[in-house]
Amino acid sequence: MFSLKKFRDVNVKTTLTEELTLEQFHSELVRLMREENANHYGMGQLYNRAVEKKLAEAAGYKNVLDYLSKKLPDLSNTSLRRYAAVAASFDEKTAVRFGVTCLELLLTYKEVADLKIDHAEPGGTVIEVPGENGAVTPKAFSACSVDEMRRAIQRKRKPASSKPLPEEDLALANQYQEALSGQFPKGVVVKTLVRNEKGSAVLDITSIPVRQVPTLLNALAAVVPPEGEAK
Repeated sequence: MFSLKKFRDVNVKTTLTEELTLEQFHSELVRLMREENANHYGMGQLYNRAVEKKLAEAAGYKNVLDYLSKKLPDLSNTSLRRYAAVAASFDEKTAVRFGVTCLELLLTYKEVADLKIDHAEPGGTVIEVPGENGAVTPKAFSACSVDEMRRAIQRKRKPASSKPLPEEDLALANQYQEALSGQFPKGVVVKTLVRNEKGSAVLDITSIPVRQVPTLLNALAAVVPPEGEAK
């Protein structure tokens, strides 16, 4: 399986064989966290560059995802698109500081909450975090955990209809959303939102520059089932 972890394991084992102090424990954890975020950010940058330069298409592949599915089948395309979305929206320093996962969740929260964020300094973004008792507490993004971000997103996605959406429809909508992540040039913010319209899943795609419509169509074409296969 394709993994950067094997390269980090060497340093971890070296540290564990030495006498470990609390200070070393802290500094080593911080270093590994930074390396992981930097690695993921770098993978996202590579993906965006390959899409921008159409490297896979020039070599006869349908797109970058088509190339990866054949050449690196163990690499998660879903994770890579998430890294790409973060790399397209934030600089590396911000990714190392807040973490790629939290920034990816912030981008999702931005969509479902329909708010603006400071991409250079996102830490002050106010997140409405629901507690176990249902009470909502406003918190700065910099103080939110991954779990709190996910709960805040879930609250914003609360359906307008009492009839729940079918799991297969939600999975398909998420697949379309992920296909669009990281596909557009930096500065182009395309909004996607899944709504519950009387028990039916509706996907809103807005704020698409006219010149980026071909990009939208190509990204969706990579995941839309051929005619006749869709249920």
